[in-house]
Amino acid sequence: MSGLGESVFAVLTPPGRGGIAVIRCVGPGAEAALARCFRPAARGKALPDAGAILYGHVVDAEDRPLDEILLCRTAAQEFEVNCHGGPAAVEAVCGRLESLGLGRVQADRLLEVEGIALVERDARRALREATTPLAARILLDQLNGALAAALGRARGAIESRRAGDGMAAIDTLLERWRGCGRFLARPPRIAIAGLPNSGKSTLLNRLVGADRVITSPVPGTTRDTVEVEAALAGLPVVLVDTAGLREACGEVEREGVARARAELAQADLVVYLLDTAAGRRPEDNAALRALGERALAVWNKCDLVPAPAGSDALRISATTGEGVEALAAAILARLGYAPTAPGEAVPFTAEQAKALEAAKQALASGRAADAARAVAALLD
Repeated sequence: MSGLGESVFAVLTPPGRGGIAVIRCVGPGAEAALARCFRPAARGKALPDAGAILYGHVVDAEDRPLDEILLCRTAAQEFEVNCHGGPAAVEAVCGRLESLGLGRVQADRLLEVEGIALVERDARRALREATTPLAARILLDQLNGALAAALGRARGAIESRRAGDGMAAIDTLLERWRGCGRFLARPPRIAIAGLPNSGKSTLLNRLVGADRVITSPVPGTTRDTVEVEAALAGLPVVLVDTAGLREACGEVEREGVARARAELAQADLVVYLLDTAAGRRPEDNAALRALGERALAVWNKCDLVPAPAGSDALRISATTGEGVEALAAAILARLGYAPTAPGEAVPFTAEQAKALEAAKQALASGRAADAARAVAALLD
């Protein structure tokens, strides 16, 4: 039930065209507003009982149908309207609800009105943006209470003056943040770089599993950066194809190389392709020195020419897929990704990590009360 006594509604489904839109209405005025605008198709109850659904129409002030809907009552003062997903239909229903005194709010604000705890609000928000099944599974675990339970145990240990247990619990959560949760908060950017015709676009297509970038044996085909959302072992990542690094001849190519260098500067990791057919050139050495530890050197085209003996770089063929699975594992290892088991508590926002770091510092300084407050703030 509405925690603040407000009567509001929010559209829960993303904006744009869709088959169905879901509008959630809560608060003491929700029932009266819906009673005035909902007309059930069958005779009987004017509004559904808790847990039940009725089919009917939302009508305007002259009792003319605006849209056909399914109306579900989820609790005494909570309803969900399932209407057609087109923008016009959604706006018609929302306008009618507003005319009857319900306030229109964003989905996140609605969760606050309903008194939903901070961790659950954050999890619901993150789930709306999850792009892979693995990310959704981890976030669902947190929505279902995994993180809240772990925070509660940490807080209980601190308040019970078991500082060692509290510190251990916080350290475990911070370790899972660094190894997993931070990648859900911001998927890592992985740039693919190299000299022209080293196979960068072919590798991006191979990692994505679809032809997302044009490929050609002609050097310099890629003139601009192209970024694609993808998944490596289920982890969401952003792959960025870049123009070949060389002294450009024309204005357009110079701009492409400049953008490529800018992208490499902000990438979390750079997969640098060395062409086995051309060998390791001075330009490759210069680029790898400039990239330093952020570069992962990889020999490509090993289906055509073997990589030089003695090289410790990975060997792949972006064309055939040979070695690409090992490359994906190497990328995740270099990023520091550590998979978590189902049901484990995982902090998944920067704010959660910051609060846990503050609690850790407070405990280390002997300020147990401050540590407990920092953890408790995440449970509000």
